[in-house]
Amino acid sequence: MQKIVVTAAQVIICSLFLSPFWVLASAPVTDAEQKITSQFAPLFRTVTQELSENQTLYLTNPSAYADFINSRVKSRWDVASTTSALIGKSRFKALSQVEQNRLVAAVDRTLMRYAFEGLERYTAQIFDVVDVVLNDKDTLGWVQVRMLSSVLPDLNLDLLIKRTDQNQWKAVDVRFKGITYVSIKKHEFRGIIKEGGVAALIQTLNQKNTEFFTTLCSQSSKQRKGITPC
Repeated sequence: MQKIVVTAAQVIICSLFLSPFWVLASAPVTDAEQKITSQFAPLFRTVTQELSENQTLYLTNPSAYADFINSRVKSRWDVASTTSALIGKSRFKALSQVEQNRLVAAVDRTLMRYAFEGLERYTAQIFDVVDVVLNDKDTLGWVQVRMLSSVLPDLNLDLLIKRTDQNQWKAVDVRFKGITYVSIKKHEFRGIIKEGGVAALIQTLNQKNTEFFTTLCSQSSKQRKGITPC
């Protein structure tokens, strides 16, 4: 199940069971929910179109896919909040600004790696926003995304969203069948920190990312070293 959730995270990041305390999905749609739908529904339509039309290009030209992720998808994800949740809010706040920046950069690169791994697993799925549910304070919520496939059973993935201090809604986590990406990976991340400190975690992430992108870019005939993501 853990592997499935991580795979789901990889797929949903490339694109982007509600608990009892959430407002019921059948309740009247609020202005905030309508606003969120208007933000995320076009994004997932764009992701579907881009992947269906340009997957082959993106697989052979990593910089083109990285440009798409950076320009159209990345702005919808709050990497700092995801990083904080992975290692624990108090531990994250205790880090120096330099350490925070380095760790967030490593996690950001990891999410980019997931986007590329998701690209390899893409099989013409269609992503469709089917519901948005917020808490009573309109500070947190879930965007439910249905993944339609002609070769696989349809899946529902939940995107955890958070309202930022700038009053923008951004994704911070992914949930599949009640299990979130953060809930799985946080134990690994915190275990590495316990053994070797935050520097060890940064080094581990950077090493995995470097190995992945080095291999990816060496196999591409349309990629020059030094151009994102290589």
